[in-house]
This record gives sequence, structure tokens and C-alpha cells, in this order.
Amino acid sequence: MSERLPCKNPDCLNCILPETAARTQGYCMPCIHAQKKREHDEFIRKNKKTVNAFAGVGDPVEMLKIIHQPRKHDPLIDWQPCPIPTDVLYQQLQPAEARRMAEYAMSRFESGQYTQAQEICLYLAAFTHANLDACLREWVQDEDFECDYPLPFHRAPPDVRDTLLQRVEVDAENRNEILQCLAWMGDDAVVERFARWRQNPPPWRNSLYVAPEEYAHVAGWELTAEGQRRNLYFSQCFHLVKQTAASSAVLRVAGEHSDACPHCTLPLANLFEVDLKAAGLLTEPVTDIIRVVTCECCTAYSTVFGYVDSLGCAHLSPKNVPPSWLPEDVQEWRRLPINGMQLGNTRSPLFAADPFLPTSFSQLGGHPTWIQDALYPHCPECSRTMMFLAQLDYADIEQYGEGMLYAFICPDCRTTATSYQQS
Repeated sequence: MSERLPCKNPDCLNCILPETAARTQGYCMPCIHAQKKREHDEFIRKNKKTVNAFAGVGDPVEMLKIIHQPRKHDPLIDWQPCPIPTDVLYQQLQPAEARRMAEYAMSRFESGQYTQAQEICLYLAAFTHANLDACLREWVQDEDFECDYPLPFHRAPPDVRDTLLQRVEVDAENRNEILQCLAWMGDDAVVERFARWRQNPPPWRNSLYVAPEEYAHVAGWELTAEGQRRNLYFSQCFHLVKQTAASSAVLRVAGEHSDACPHCTLPLANLFEVDLKAAGLLTEPVTDIIRVVTCECCTAYSTVFGYVDSLGCAHLSPKNVPPSWLPEDVQEWRRLPINGMQLGNTRSPLFAADPFLPTSFSQLGGHPTWIQDALYPHCPECSRTMMFLAQLDYADIEQYGEGMLYAFICPDCRTTATSYQQS
């Protein structure tokens, strides 16, 4: 075997075969690759250009078209972001401008650019009152019926609903997506059909992971024992923003609690303290102030239940089940900043109902932003599905934060619950 030679790079300890040294001028391959990368990076640095596609564009519709235009990655181009956030731009659309965007989405459907068309419909449904009837009619005619965003169907016309009610019976491949869209419609006809399926399961029931009527949770409602619709979120919704003023009497976020967690020993926290009546969530609440107690560590691994006593104090429920696993370094758990968020502006209850919407997600009231499945806990006292109260996005707390904390209540039992999801 040939004797190996040291790499020509004085800072490298690798040895190479004489044949390799002859081909590489005495350098090992890792050094060759490192040199090529340095040359590539230097070329990018010297030749990279900043491109502002929004320069000179004042029409908000044209700005939004640029935002939605797919771009291939080019290391030599640094694209400047839109000077106005996308959600704000959509909110500022006048009715005629919103119609133009809906027409543009329709043109994307007709040209076969379904992903772009569906994305525009999602944004229009969440941020505007644009009429999407034509888009939804075109959408449901697609044989493959790709539907990553069922939210726009919450305002679908009756003929689109009827088309999907017929199609769900025969389209096994797309049945999951169709049921989600029907759940978002949630009108009397859909509620009646879900109730009928619950009483007489359809032949295709066993092809699903859950019963058809349970798809209602995706859209924030459930079917009652009497076959009626019961909403699981409050229509009033407030954006939560970082604290810049004194604490509000209506809401406190991540307030201190005097007790420690019996499972991990970390101090408990009142994740949310809300005056339900002052916030407009309930007109006649059982208790004005609801305090949602939790353990910030344990709730990342299991649902944490609590209750509010007759004096308004929050306690952990004795029915809590300890998490099956906890990290060893619990005491190093990063705590939420005390009173770090405050009420912002009111917004539509569906403003943040999809995790792919370009907005910030922390909010009081409204529809939850499910990162994974729609998992509403059941009250440990009455077993009813609990109502969503608020959520806190770690990305709104710290730059690289990830995951969502959810809070739920059962107003009648004065019980609370918290859970956590992340991608």
C-alpha cells in the first residue's frame, strides 16, 4: 500500500494517497471542498444584488400580486420584503380592491395555478369580506380537489355545499378534505347531515380515523346531544401584543401564582387572568374574573386542568394526571415574562384560524390556531367540551420562540385547561 502524504495545508492534519496529491496539487479533498466553498461565497458576496420588486408600486392589489408570485431561490438576489405587512395590506383593501384580488385568484384557478389561488383565497377569507363564491365553485370542480386550506369554505354558497355533500359519499380519495370543508361551512344543512351520520354511520365511516361529525372540531364547533351546533370559541377577539403600558384590568398574561407544581416543582403561573364581562366574551359569566392556572413545563407534555374557587382564586385540579415524561433539567425551564403581553386591537375571530396565515397569533377569544390536530379538552367535572379562551405564541415572546400555548374554560363549572402544540 502506498505511503500517505500529509496535506499541503499547514493547518490540516489529514494524510492523502500520492495519487490524490497528484490530482489536487497536494491538498486533501476536505480542503479542496472548503476552498471551493470560500470561492463560491466570495463570488456571491461580490455579485449579489438587492432587488425591490415593490419600488414605484402604489396599488395595493399589484403589491399583493407580487407577494403571491412564486419565486425560485436565487443566491445572487436579495429580495426586499414588502414595506407593508401582508395582513395589514389585505385589511386596507377597499371593497373594489378585494373584488380585484378575488378575480385574480379566479384567474389563477383557471390557469392551473391552484396553490397560488388557494393561498389568495385563504388570505381573503381571513382578512377581508370579499365574495369568494366564483373561486369556491371553480375549486370544487377540480377532480383531485387539493385543499390545504379549508377555511375559505366558511362562507361558501349553498350550491357549493350541496356539491360537496354529494361528492363526500363517492370520493373516497378526497373525503378527508371534503369533510373539513363541510365542517367550515357548518350551516343548518351540514349540521343536519352530521347528526344523521352520527345516528346512522355511513358505509365509509370505517375508512376514517374519527367519526364524520367529529370533523366539526376543525372549524370550532361540535354537535350537541340534541343534534344542534355549539360553538367552541368566542366571536369576540383581541390581538395580544407585547406590553408597552400599565397592566389592564381586563387581562393579565403570565401572572404570578403562589403555589408550585406538585409534579415538577416549578412555580405555577396564571397564564391568563381575564375579566370575561369587560372583555365582552360573556355577558353573564358565572364569575367575572377567570384565572387560568398552569405549569409552563408540564403543560408542554400534557393537558393541565385547573379551577377557580368561590373567592376567585385559581388552583390545580386534583384530577390532573402527571406527565408520562419530563425533562431532567426542569429547573432550567425558560419562564414566560411576567405580564409581558397586553390587549391590542379587536380583529375577526377567524383572523388567525390557520397557521399558514401571515400574521401574529397571540390572541384572546376568536378561533384557535391549531398547529397539529384540533384537540379541545373535556371538562374534568361535567365532561363537556371546553371552550377556547386564548392562546400565546412563543414567537411573539422571543425571536426564535416556537409553539403555541392554549387556554380553555368551562364557564359553568369554572374549570380551566391549558395545552401546547408545536410543529
